[in-house]
Amino acid sequence: MNANRLLARPWLPGVELFHADFSGQPFGRHSHDAFAIGAILHGVGGYQCRGARHALPAGTLSLMNPQEPHTGHAESPRLVYRMLYIEESRLPALLGRKQLPRGFRELNPADDGAVAAGLAGLAHEFERHDPLSLESRLLELLEQVFVRHGGLRPMAAARRDGSTVAAVREHLEAHYAEAVSLQTLGEQFQRHPRHLIDAFRQAYGVPPHTWLLQRRVREAKRRLLDDEPLTDVALGLGFYDQAHFSTTFRRFTGVTPGQFRLTARA
Repeated sequence: MNANRLLARPWLPGVELFHADFSGQPFGRHSHDAFAIGAILHGVGGYQCRGARHALPAGTLSLMNPQEPHTGHAESPRLVYRMLYIEESRLPALLGRKQLPRGFRELNPADDGAVAAGLAGLAHEFERHDPLSLESRLLELLEQVFVRHGGLRPMAAARRDGSTVAAVREHLEAHYAEAVSLQTLGEQFQRHPRHLIDAFRQAYGVPPHTWLLQRRVREAKRRLLDDEPLTDVALGLGFYDQAHFSTTFRRFTGVTPGQFRLTARA
């Protein structure tokens, strides 16, 4: 069995998400030009690295530095894991730091599940083709894993930047139905994307991608009351598909779009 998938986006060079689901497929000794950040979801993974053999049960983190030789195999009949690859050359731009991570000292450190949850959220965003949400999740995960396990100091709180975040909000308001890129916002407003996220959250209580989803849901309510077809509402507001629209609508309102429309007609 082999159901592996390698996800990448052209506007995120040097970033790949590997969703592995296989049995009986060993990986010979190799290395990557990237940091690898992974979590075992099902089964037991195994590999040899740093002169030792490692067995990783479900719930375990797997971290690897660039150019670190290792093998890989499944020690169970089926192995499922997610692995994020970040090219080392991309980290300065993504982290917005002069200080870069020293690298992972432990290959399989203990974690409270936050990194695995971050990888799961990132995988969902890769599927949905929403640049703002995907980039925001990526930056959050990188900050988290390199502070926890890579020797990076926590970033200082963003300074208040009222005029800039107000301009960002105006831009999102004008383009709420479009695919908005965090990188493009950073270039347009001459701020690092990480700063924009933190400063926007300080000002409005939520990060830009959450604000944008809330704005789309607000517009969706209006269109639903005008009897616009559900599929047209979903696609017209930049959702990946009707399921993504329904999930997001329910997240913010507590009901599905169909339930909202039926209640409004009652």
